[in-house]
Amino acid sequence: MVLLRFVLLVFNVAIISFLIYRMIDVFKRPMEKSKKAMILIGGTLLLLAPLGIFFKFFAATPQYFIVYPVAIFMFLYLTKQLSIR
Repeated sequence: MVLLRFVLLVFNVAIISFLIYRMIDVFKRPMEKSKKAMILIGGTLLLLAPLGIFFKFFAATPQYFIVYPVAIFMFLYLTKQLSIR
């Protein structure tokens, strides 16, 4: 159980760091304000999930391990697609 908590903490730290890096990168790029706002709001919502687990607002369920990586992938895809155009 301790190992699972450690792996969850390391995973969340890596994701939070990468999301913050990606959001700063999007913020600096020249882009339409509506697209930039959509990306920043989506990234902020994705940041709230691991922080909510860390501060024990809700528990880390098996669904979290399935849905959250898919949401991160879709966010990264969205940022890449919107920044290309």
